[in-house]
Amino acid sequence: MSRIKNLLLPTNRKRRTLRIVLYSIILILVAFRIYLPFLLKDKLVAAVNEVEGYECTLGDLDLSIIRGAMVLQEFEIKVTENSVTKPFVYCKNADISIEWNAIFHGSIVSEVILEQLELYFADGKSEDEEQTGGTSWVEPIIDFIPLKINRFVINNGQIEFENMVAEPPVNLKLTELQLKVENLTNSTDLEEKLPSSLELTSKVLNKGNLHVNGGLNILKDLPDMDLNLDVKDVDLTELNEFTQAYANFDFEKGNFGLATEFAMLNGEVKGYVKPILQDVKVLNIKEDVPVLNTFWQAVVGLVFNITKNIPKDKTGTKIPISGNIDNPDVELGTTIVNIFRNAFVEAYKVKVDNTISLKDIANEQDEKTFWEKFKGLFTNDNDEEQ
Repeated sequence: MSRIKNLLLPTNRKRRTLRIVLYSIILILVAFRIYLPFLLKDKLVAAVNEVEGYECTLGDLDLSIIRGAMVLQEFEIKVTENSVTKPFVYCKNADISIEWNAIFHGSIVSEVILEQLELYFADGKSEDEEQTGGTSWVEPIIDFIPLKINRFVINNGQIEFENMVAEPPVNLKLTELQLKVENLTNSTDLEEKLPSSLELTSKVLNKGNLHVNGGLNILKDLPDMDLNLDVKDVDLTELNEFTQAYANFDFEKGNFGLATEFAMLNGEVKGYVKPILQDVKVLNIKEDVPVLNTFWQAVVGLVFNITKNIPKDKTGTKIPISGNIDNPDVELGTTIVNIFRNAFVEAYKVKVDNTISLKDIANEQDEKTFWEKFKGLFTNDNDEEQ
């Protein structure tokens, strides 16, 4: 019996040792799992803070191993080279996770969902009071994400512009901003020139509505795109603080709308901007307004009246844009003609005309290539004769 016990002792010791090793590994893994969010938080904040002119603060960082997600809470970016106290970027929650739908298409990519993203811009009398920001702080964050971003979403975002030293103080906002960009890496292997889709909506100055939609291809060094944009029902009196501070006039009443198409292929652009003002009244004479200011408002009001389509009570034009993205050509002559076309022929409508596409630019580029080759034949012959 004692001999059997002696034979079992080494086995029992091995089991006990194995249990100790196993428990130690589990304890180390649990401790590492608890410590990892703090480690990642410190590394991310340190990486952004290395970018000159910016300071990052992060309330908390959570990990979800099962979901393959990292959540940044109360994320802020401040510009350190001015006296503006409000952060340039604030985000309540940034959810960075594996996009599981893309796995069914054979791609391992990520999606980023930002909740209550706020961007803040400021103007002032000096550079110290201005805040325009930049994008250099984004690079460390993108480098921090282990997978390429395929889907990008913003829920309930806001863009704010302020000038608190202006007379009167100016505050303009885009609110309730919703953005969804999908298939950025073409994880679905679409055989299209623009595999990615974009959809954006927002409230403009409380009552107006902004809508942008279209296609993108950001896989190229210079992205291709085909976008439609419209802005409707903007109450011009909501702009009075801005127009008084920057243009020295205000609106008594009126609405603003805008329709735009913009396409870009290989750096060549084509499109138009169609701004339209309706039911506008500028001059509102008040006793405390200086004479020169009253005269200027009268001039502005006269311009609106001269160029107005009287039956529709609309002032507008269509501004064609074309050429290379580095130096696009705005056709001033056509723009002026379109002002009077709106006034005396047919009033423009706040809607996209669907007259611009990538195909238009591609056809123009093909024509240029053909004529360059055609002229090249004669140029080469002349060069050989000389």
